[in-house]
Amino acid sequence: MDAISKVRMKVSVLLKLLVIVSAVVLVPTLGSQAWNLQNTLTHLVVPVAAVMDFFVTTDPKQLTARDVPYVTVPPILYAIYAGIGYVRGWEFAEGIHYPYFFLNWGSPAGAFGFTSELPFMGCAWWILALLLFLLFVGFAYLMLANGIHRMASKKGKKA
Repeated sequence: MDAISKVRMKVSVLLKLLVIVSAVVLVPTLGSQAWNLQNTLTHLVVPVAAVMDFFVTTDPKQLTARDVPYVTVPPILYAIYAGIGYVRGWEFAEGIHYPYFFLNWGSPAGAFGFTSELPFMGCAWWILALLLFLLFVGFAYLMLANGIHRMASKKGKKA
């Protein structure tokens, strides 16, 4: 198995999550400031380029469905890191002890609750939902990469 292909898949799936979190969290809270050069490069240009790189340069024969669950490892580690930071009182921003609203263990929803205000559901539910989303995207990327590879193979055979 090609380790580079596996890393590219993990990175591109995680960067897809970054784009979505940015669109849902960063843009609404920062307004026009969300579109400064740093945020645009970090949360839009680089993730889109990484996804394109994955589909253009990766040989899907090097990837299997068994590789997909590994896309959840970095977010699980990040959630643990953020949880430790919350418990220890680290400031991710001035006066804020969590990096994103859905990792605010002290919200009205807590860990497993639900509420009618942001974050609407507890951190554990958000983490579970994001991990399921990553698995879905990982399997979708694998299927799409295989489809692109098959189409390219057919065109190569006709030429």
